[in-house]
Amino acid sequence: MGDLDSKAWKRSDDVLANLRSHLSSRGYEPIDTPLLEETELFVRKAGGDLAGRMYNFTDPGGTPVSLRPEFTSSVIRHFVDNEATLTLPVRWQYSGPVFRYAPAEQGSYRQFTQSGAELVGVGGDDADVEIVSLAVSGLQRLGLDSFRLRIGHLGVLHSLLDAFGLSEPAKLFIIGNMGALGEGVIEVDGLMKHAGDVGLLSGSSMDLGLGLESALESMSTESAEEFIHGVLRESMPEPMGRRTTDHIIARLLSKVRQANCPEEFERALNLASKFSGMSGEPEATLQSAREAVVACGVDAAPLDSIQMLLERSSDMSIAESRVDLDMGMARGISYYTGVIFELIGDEGAALGGGGRYDDLVQALGGSDSVPAMGFAYNVNTLLDTLQSGTQAAMGVGTNGA
Repeated sequence: MGDLDSKAWKRSDDVLANLRSHLSSRGYEPIDTPLLEETELFVRKAGGDLAGRMYNFTDPGGTPVSLRPEFTSSVIRHFVDNEATLTLPVRWQYSGPVFRYAPAEQGSYRQFTQSGAELVGVGGDDADVEIVSLAVSGLQRLGLDSFRLRIGHLGVLHSLLDAFGLSEPAKLFIIGNMGALGEGVIEVDGLMKHAGDVGLLSGSSMDLGLGLESALESMSTESAEEFIHGVLRESMPEPMGRRTTDHIIARLLSKVRQANCPEEFERALNLASKFSGMSGEPEATLQSAREAVVACGVDAAPLDSIQMLLERSSDMSIAESRVDLDMGMARGISYYTGVIFELIGDEGAALGGGGRYDDLVQALGGSDSVPAMGFAYNVNTLLDTLQSGTQAAMGVGTNGA
């Protein structure tokens, strides 16, 4: 974790003041949330890569707590706490330090500053464009113009995976491994084996025999529980340990229904593998995605949502030539449900990003069907980018000349 000397602090303060002014001018009111929250808040829905990078400990009262690794979960927790008194939609902005572990050899700080905004209570294309435009125009206000906007869409990916009849855990497994597929860290065969090892595939972690899994999947819950109870009554007449017979049957049925057809799972993985390498000029990338979907025998209609969003690039305050479509984009946080995006600097640095997370309010105890979307800048990276741009403009290189 790093210090800021007087000059660095002043640069940081100037950038934060500029961003706050920009967000305020667009109707986003400032709020602040605690540096320390109960761990459950962040692990309940954030998941993904983030869960393994949190600073967790137990406070003197015995409560598991964590230094915040991001703001969104805390902002939505604040929304849920005050939902009864709020009028939708709400537009909030925030800034402050967050904490994420990273190996020392990666050279990144484990404490860094975020500044961002959340729009809660309104969905649809207009809201998506509002948030992306807000993030883009904030960089332009700072004098950064040569960045790129990279867009993905997890909602579309979820819809396409639905066509294979997969369970929710199976879809999350595939989406969570998109990055590894794209980087060549693992192949489809390896993921198939891993999915079998963790019980995602029918016949892999359990087998009732006689082909009963497919029959149970088509039954109502009540009929299936009655059927299993009849099959197991002879061998399991009494409760086992602290679990009742009904509890064991319910868990068994849940496992059956979360198991997925291996052939369909492999088809879905092959599509995901193709998507993981699709990135670049939007129209060409979208056409490649349509061809891959059709080749899999799946309806390509969900891709129309991406087409409609791309057609509004001018509304997002950025030229089409600086927009990339990335079909394999996942962002490493599992609460995203729709459009996701990143702002990438000239040298490949991630300046910020965000996305839609329509299920998070309900997951944290609030009302259902409350849409939400937001983004955050990495202020430290912004400062580095602004500094290197100033040096380049002055003709200062790495050797000071």
